[in-house]
Amino acid sequence: MDYASLKDYLISIGNKKLAEFTKPLLHSDYKVIGIYQPDLKRIVKEHAFDEDLRVEEFELGEYFEIDYLYFAFSLKRIPTLDGQLGFLKKQIRLAKSWAITDSVPSFLKKMDFSHFQSFFKSSYKSKFTFERRMAYVLGLKFYKDERILKLLPSFGKAEEYMVMMAEAWLLSCIAIRFEDEVYAYLSGCDDLVLKRKAISKISDSRRFNEESKSRFKSLRS
Repeated sequence: MDYASLKDYLISIGNKKLAEFTKPLLHSDYKVIGIYQPDLKRIVKEHAFDEDLRVEEFELGEYFEIDYLYFAFSLKRIPTLDGQLGFLKKQIRLAKSWAITDSVPSFLKKMDFSHFQSFFKSSYKSKFTFERRMAYVLGLKFYKDERILKLLPSFGKAEEYMVMMAEAWLLSCIAIRFEDEVYAYLSGCDDLVLKRKAISKISDSRRFNEESKSRFKSLRS
């Protein structure tokens, strides 16, 4: 299958109602064809290594599904983690929605903390919104690793909503394993929006008991 055939196929199986439902969730100007996630995963499995499917021919920035498959196929074809992370460092800035950055980790080879830390330090200050979000999303793989606490001083500097929400998400996950440390961090956090969002995510999570939720909620005042 070549790119033109792939695009025609995607449009032929698109679901208009699903597209209308999905579009506002992406917080993006992507057009949406409307393809269920299991079907996207099947397409990745079946066609990631098609010789006629050249990722450099993909028309990026228009359809969410096309961009999703561009990253999926590209990452599947890169044989090493270092190569995958190098690709992301250059290309994730092209993403236009959280739905791209948040799906990428499933296509990465097994990563250790040193790889994540290196990517984080080189990306969390990037001028590109979704490269910065990617830095925090990758941290979700290591929320139980004590070394991630050393990165807390790098939180609370985001101006973009999508980056700040990734920070809040990661903080809420780190708190599952390191509740006291995250509580101390939020106690002194000057970024009140991040503080509220992180507490909200903790409050909504089933991973915390009511005592812990009340403890964090007390920081709101």
